[in-house]
Amino acid sequence: MGSIARRATKEMNQAASQYQLENNLFLYLIRIVEHEGLTQSDLAELIQVDKTTLSRSLKKLDNQGYIDKVTAVQNKNYKQLYPTQKARDCYEVLAQLERQYIKKRLATLSASELTNLNKILNKILHS
Repeated sequence: MGSIARRATKEMNQAASQYQLENNLFLYLIRIVEHEGLTQSDLAELIQVDKTTLSRSLKKLDNQGYIDKVTAVQNKNYKQLYPTQKARDCYEVLAQLERQYIKKRLATLSASELTNLNKILNKILHS
């Protein structure tokens, strides 16, 4: 699984480099656009990354003008994340690249293999 993840990350980082979104920044950006207003903690849980790594990555996205961090109204200790127009402008391209990558890799599997893969991955995820 590790080699599959590293290969996917490498290929997606190369594709996203045209937006200066390498080192997995594309992944954070896609999820922020898809879940506008989520907190940093929510994003860390969603993409399964430690808060220190996430914090560094969000600082880069903020400095590049891709996101806005807004103090949450209900709890001043939380920052909510919002995409800027710059993020929205490149979102469709990045999300499409992600979908194409997944579709291409899964294209060789039969319907029953896809079903089994999904069951196995869910079992691993929830174990």
